[in-house]
Amino acid sequence: MLLKVVIEGRGLTVGGGKVGVLRILPALARRGGHQYVAFLPDLPEYAALDCPNLRVVLTPPSGNVLVREWWLNVTLPRICRRERADALFCLGNFAPHHPPVPTVIRLQNAYYVYRDAPACRGLTLRDRLIVQYGREHFRHLAANVSVIVQTEAMRHHLLQESSLSPARVMVIPDRGMSFPALPARAANPARDASAPFTFLCVALCSPNKNLEVLVEAAKILRTLSPRPFRCVLTIDRHQHPIAPKLLAKIERAGVGDLLVNVGSLPPERLSEAYASADAFILPTLLESFGRPYDEAMHFGLPILTSDRDFARERCRDAALYFDPLDAASVAQAMATVMADADLRLDLAAKGRRVRAQTPSWDEIAARCVEVLERTARGESAGEGEALLSPEGAM
Repeated sequence: MLLKVVIEGRGLTVGGGKVGVLRILPALARRGGHQYVAFLPDLPEYAALDCPNLRVVLTPPSGNVLVREWWLNVTLPRICRRERADALFCLGNFAPHHPPVPTVIRLQNAYYVYRDAPACRGLTLRDRLIVQYGREHFRHLAANVSVIVQTEAMRHHLLQESSLSPARVMVIPDRGMSFPALPARAANPARDASAPFTFLCVALCSPNKNLEVLVEAAKILRTLSPRPFRCVLTIDRHQHPIAPKLLAKIERAGVGDLLVNVGSLPPERLSEAYASADAFILPTLLESFGRPYDEAMHFGLPILTSDRDFARERCRDAALYFDPLDAASVAQAMATVMADADLRLDLAAKGRRVRAQTPSWDEIAARCVEVLERTARGESAGEGEALLSPEGAM
């Protein structure tokens, strides 16, 4: 059965959602002869997509909530009928309240399924209203809608938050940004002990990333380790209202030499940042997947991250975990990794093994196509099945 699928991704303008669309659409177009019509924001990266079986329609991006609601619930259903679509694939978390065709949502916002009060601190009123809307949205999905999440942790929380049948929620992992193969040198080479130890924190500045804890952690770390260090941040001050506040706090605290912000990086510079780091750190409170974990593993970096269910599922034994709400815990983990070269090598080796089991984009797309086909036939997406490695879910 060949399908015509309308793809909705109009709101995916930045971050991991945008990266994922640029990878998954070409992979979908290579699968099975189905026809895809993708509605995406008018950005150069999307305009450059040129794939068989895929027609890209560029639309003006809009942050207006009412415009977004009209698009989802009036314009998009009309498009599905006009295109005589067999299925609708929504990549931006939301679907029409009454989809005219069988629909699959790719849920990528952890706020809609997790209840974590610290992660909500710093949310604007607009953010809070959208989060509440998202939670209600998934409590009242139409009967012809299935959901894809990226981790078993997300699935667990979604089923707790909603009345969805487990058969309607499928786990299909994601994948980090694609980088060239590493040069021949060994990952994490021994460095001059007098050189600053470099932590890398690749993250948008948003409340769930919890980057503020690094300010106090950096102060504490100065008292725990005699070795010089720095933590490289990738903050754009326009990412969120808390971004300029955090950058100002770093300066007021006098740790601008320890927390070095290089701004948002294009792929080639991001690759250089990973390759020049000694360790990767992410004090996040909420993630739907966490692509930077995958990227850090690719570059052979030891990972330090939050003791949270999503992080343990993603990193398993390839990370050193800390309490992200306790700056002393964060600093102690940083000091431990700085002092123990064998630990760094062990975590890097484990990370490479974990990443080797991550499915390719073609495998991810194949599983998405299967869910679309089953949903279009009126069947359940699956009884909680996942695209698993031999050792478990990614």
